[in-house]
Amino acid sequence: MTARALRVVSEGGGREQHPRNATEESILAAAREAVREEPYERITIDGIARRAFVSRTAVYFYFPNKRAVIDRLIQVAFSEMYAAAEPYLEGDGDPRRDIHRALARTVDAVYQHAAVLLLAARLSGQMDRLPAEWEPYIMRLRNAAARRIRRDQQRGLAPDDIPAGTSSRALLAMVEGQIVREVVIGGGDANESVRVLAELWWRAVYSRPTA
Repeated sequence: MTARALRVVSEGGGREQHPRNATEESILAAAREAVREEPYERITIDGIARRAFVSRTAVYFYFPNKRAVIDRLIQVAFSEMYAAAEPYLEGDGDPRRDIHRALARTVDAVYQHAAVLLLAARLSGQMDRLPAEWEPYIMRLRNAAARRIRRDQQRGLAPDDIPAGTSSRALLAMVEGQIVREVVIGGGDANESVRVLAELWWRAVYSRPTA
């Protein structure tokens, strides 16, 4: 991943990660297809160009090498995961409903990009957890979750005895582990994971302690 890509996301960018035009879109679609169908070692710029029906020069205009294409696919994946989670991250409705809807949509987005995410994890040598280089993307989700929790604390919907930042870090770690290890890698029941994770999140943040 390039330093510029990391800087853009860490500074709060990453929302506009979709292809800029039809040519770039076709290249990324071809690369995503190649990742699903071929071992990474066999994927080449020439092969991506053939799948996209463009010249290899056109591919090099957008991407300096094969890994840069994969990095771009990861950016798109996290951008779409953030958009999927917006019912909770950016919402102000019923928290329980918003959490469930956001998690269900996010799991769908993860499935759509599963081949790319698994490849990136393998290339980083960290199949059992999210690679460290994904930290800026996770930070964006974590900060947005903390803002929602903080807003709901201020609205009196959630107790404020646990800091919002601490809550978001712990809860996202739980969600990451369950989705990556149990659903994507382990092939577990996505619907059951969504139901349980949503309920655990709601209880952790919004239920009030009793004496």
